[in-house]
Amino acid sequence: MRVSAVLFALAAAAAAQTTPAPAPTPAPPAPVGPDAVWTPPDGFLAAMHKACDKRSGDAFGACFVAQMEKAGASPAAVAFARRTGNLGYLRQFRSTGIVAIACATYPFRANENGVCFLVNGEPPMLDVDDPKLIDTAELLKNRDYAAIAKAYPKVAIFPGRRFGDMAAMPAQLHNGGQRFRVDYSLQDGCHACAHLGTMRMDFDFDADGKFAGTKVDAVRPLRLH
Repeated sequence: MRVSAVLFALAAAAAAQTTPAPAPTPAPPAPVGPDAVWTPPDGFLAAMHKACDKRSGDAFGACFVAQMEKAGASPAAVAFARRTGNLGYLRQFRSTGIVAIACATYPFRANENGVCFLVNGEPPMLDVDDPKLIDTAELLKNRDYAAIAKAYPKVAIFPGRRFGDMAAMPAQLHNGGQRFRVDYSLQDGCHACAHLGTMRMDFDFDADGKFAGTKVDAVRPLRLH
């Protein structure tokens, strides 16, 4: 019995030595601030295309950010660009409390070059145009949107203005949280199709900066004749 116990203890000790330790929890990214804003110098895009156009995919994005560094972008600006997947740079930062507004330019998109994020909360970086954040079933409960969808079954939601004070409008909630009102354009199926109206969504965060969800604030149909 004693031998069996010793063997079991040795086996357990060996298993403990060979079991990999759990991976450490990654540290949260550094907060985004005004030092991450970057304005490309004159001639930057021409020089960047000359250096990067023979590359594609991830290699092109990495080259773009390398050219930002070469052109004098700050470490914070470079870090933000990398958080976009090497797709864009921070154009405007607005300090609005725990959660702030960061509007970026994605220069290589055919359309919708402006992208706005709600940053420094939980999650650390939230794209207001992420389609997963809009509950279509809940949206159809709005009478005005339902009427548009009935008359125009191809109705599609596109970003509104994504730069300046109207890109995301902050407000304080009574519980100490934050609300950001964001506008969208309703189009008849495509970016260049007929404009059907506008929609405003509320993005709410609690007092600790944790995302609490979205809800429809208003839908304003355009009277088409």
